[in-house]
Amino acid sequence: MAGYKVRELAALVGGVVEGDGGRVITGVNGLAEAGPADVTFVANPRYAGAVKDTRAGAVIAGDDIAAEGKTFIRVAQPYLAFAQILTRFAPAPAVPREISDLAFIHATATLGKDVGVGPFAVIEEGAVIGDRASIGAGVYVGPGAAVGPDSLIYPHVALRERVRVGARCIIHLGTVVGSDGFGFATANDVHHKIPQVGTVVVEDDVEIGANCAIDRGTMGETRIGRGSKLDNLIQIAHNVHIGEGTLIAAQTGIAGSTRVGKYCVFAGQVGVVPHVTIGDRAILAAQAGVAKSVPPGETYFGCPARPIREAKRNEARISLLAKLYERVKELERKVEQREGGAGAPPGRE
Repeated sequence: MAGYKVRELAALVGGVVEGDGGRVITGVNGLAEAGPADVTFVANPRYAGAVKDTRAGAVIAGDDIAAEGKTFIRVAQPYLAFAQILTRFAPAPAVPREISDLAFIHATATLGKDVGVGPFAVIEEGAVIGDRASIGAGVYVGPGAAVGPDSLIYPHVALRERVRVGARCIIHLGTVVGSDGFGFATANDVHHKIPQVGTVVVEDDVEIGANCAIDRGTMGETRIGRGSKLDNLIQIAHNVHIGEGTLIAAQTGIAGSTRVGKYCVFAGQVGVVPHVTIGDRAILAAQAGVAKSVPPGETYFGCPARPIREAKRNEARISLLAKLYERVKELERKVEQREGGAGAPPGRE
């Protein structure tokens, strides 16, 4: 396998070599698993102690990590540098680079240059596929839908009618974009479906994980902002707008017509009620239950979600409830004994 010298990898990420810059690296691995021909990284100081035991040929790290006899690539952002180096060793994904004879492409669909379409993919009437886009096996591209140039749509993704996906997007297996929003009008205990006639717009450079569901607008659009990254198993309801650069972790659910600002962070299993606003650069901690709008730049935690300092204080108080209960019971017992003693008749001498 072809490799890179440590000094070449350092030049790739703007790093400084400390140690053997001529060592040849042929792979990447974790601290514990890496061998002499691998490069690894440390971004969190809590793992600094493991560096002395690693067998890795080189370690990407900041200036705060040290170990005698190790070769380092010193950088300001180790995790980012590791990602950049990893791309040099990662194999290219197996995606269609030609049009399969087993695909169905409607006569009115438009395909750009160098488009790949896998077997059993369906591209419906009036759909538009941009240059160098790759449409995986079994993908459904609905009538009037559009996929931008250089986008990668993995197998078994469904893009329903009139959905628009921008340039350089990645959508992973099993995701549905443009499913009907959850809209019903109830009368006399009968739930009448409200037609969902809007669409979904996925802006440029968005990545959406596996098995996500992004509902179309009831009217208007659901929008995923440029450069946002969504993990697996995420539900985005109708008419939600997500600002650019937002990160959303797995099992998050965002209810209808919520507005999410730019560069927000949602940790895993966050739930958001409808019709609220999440301000720019807000952070929602894991399992936060958001019942009202969150100001820009704030970190919220808990259910219902509160500013994180307040939520942590409340959590600490809750942990003391058992002791407090026992203390109150003891105080009640002492009061009862005292009151019983005060009411007793005086004894004889």
